[in-house]
Amino acid sequence: MDLDHIRQRLDDERRYLARDGETAYVLPHLTRIINGPLRMVAWSSLDEANADNVIAGEIAHHRAANASFEWKFYSHDRPADLLTRLQRQGLVAGATEAVMVYDLSEGPPCAIDDCIVTHITRPEQIEDFRGVAEEVLGKDYSFTSGQLADALARCSTQHLGYVAYAGAEPVAIGRLYTHPLSAFGGLYGGTTRETHRRRGFYRALVAARSADAMELGARYLLVDALPTSRPILERLGFQRLTDTIPCEG
Repeated sequence: MDLDHIRQRLDDERRYLARDGETAYVLPHLTRIINGPLRMVAWSSLDEANADNVIAGEIAHHRAANASFEWKFYSHDRPADLLTRLQRQGLVAGATEAVMVYDLSEGPPCAIDDCIVTHITRPEQIEDFRGVAEEVLGKDYSFTSGQLADALARCSTQHLGYVAYAGAEPVAIGRLYTHPLSAFGGLYGGTTRETHRRRGFYRALVAARSADAMELGARYLLVDALPTSRPILERLGFQRLTDTIPCEG
């Protein structure tokens, strides 16, 4: 893979692309995405001369709306000390995630094996999804569940949900983001109940979503991977593209 080319394509999409439900505000030095209560700086292009003023202005914008937001920092963003500058102005950095990429021209990265993975097509399946998410992640998942329900009602393929089952029991979940203008199928929210880990459910969810991503026209798979999932993805042929850190303000 030409990682420099893929990284540039990712940056171009961070700059301009908005999916169903999102509004993109393409400003001179950054792109702001708003989706309901969620606010995010998806892209920025700063330098040593303007970075501090732009950051301060963005913080002031969201404070005026009495809203929190996320600055999605990538390790190749400029200036080189951008993360330090964000923290200096009060943004709180979360865990570092490796952005992993896979070239779908090589075919799916793995097979589903014997696991049962269901692409959510009925509203009642969203409750299975939400139950696993809230048990494993320990937080309210009503907003994401509502997004999946809305996409389902509108027959949108840009945000799809998946549930893996052990018999009739939902044990693992994941989501897939695509867009007709995007080169990427984004794999997000992959998680498994502790009682069913190391039994192939994570791999099965990757396989099911990769097949759908290919059908929907994606050229690459993209995953923001925590250290727990990065080794699995590397064994499947994914390569590290960059790192990302959510900075909360």
